[in-house]
This record gives sequence, structure tokens and C-alpha cells, in this order.
Amino acid sequence: MSNTNYKKAFSLLELIIVLFISSIIITYTFIFTKELYQTQSDNQQIAILKIDLNSTKIIIEKNLSTISSSLKYKDSTLFLKNSILLKNVTAFTKKKSTNDLEINITVEDKISQTWKFKL
Repeated sequence: MSNTNYKKAFSLLELIIVLFISSIIITYTFIFTKELYQTQSDNQQIAILKIDLNSTKIIIEKNLSTISSSLKYKDSTLFLKNSILLKNVTAFTKKKSTNDLEINITVEDKISQTWKFKL
């Protein structure tokens, strides 16, 4: 083989290696982008759940005087005066003592909180 054939063969080998490395980089870039999108989507969902929980807590604080009779939990939905207060509640307990009210709540098996209120 002549010198030009060696140069052509080496250039072809370089091109194949560059294409192989580029395809690996592009593949892992797409995988990383997909995982990043999924993570951001999960974080957004959790942030929305936290906002819903904080709103529920504020509403309960504003209605503490009538909360023992108006707060009901049925079929994974929390009701206040027969209106939906919070959906997708997977666990809910309410303990009332003489001066305190303690509420344990879990939403979608992702976020659990315990609230204590002075009556």
C-alpha cells in the first residue's frame, strides 16, 4: 500500500472513532436530560403538595373554634364543613385534648406533617 492509502485508512479510522465517541456523548446527554426533566417534574409536584398542605394548615388555624365538628376525613379526602379541603390524603388522625389539637396528615404517601394548635 502506498503512503496515501495509509493516510486515507488512518483518516477513516479517526472518523469512525469520532463518530463512536460523539454518539456515546449524545446518547448520555439525552439520558441526562430525561432524568433532569423527571427530577424537576417530581420536585414541582412535591412543591405543589407542600403549598396545598400549608394552605390547609392556614385554613384550619382560621377555623380552630369549629374545627372539631367541621373537619371530616372520608375516602382519602379531607372535608371542612362539607366542602373539599384537600384531596389524596392517605393518612389522617386528629387528637384533641383540653388545650391542644394535634393533627397528623400524609398526602400521597410523599409528605407527612404533624400540626399542633392551641385551642
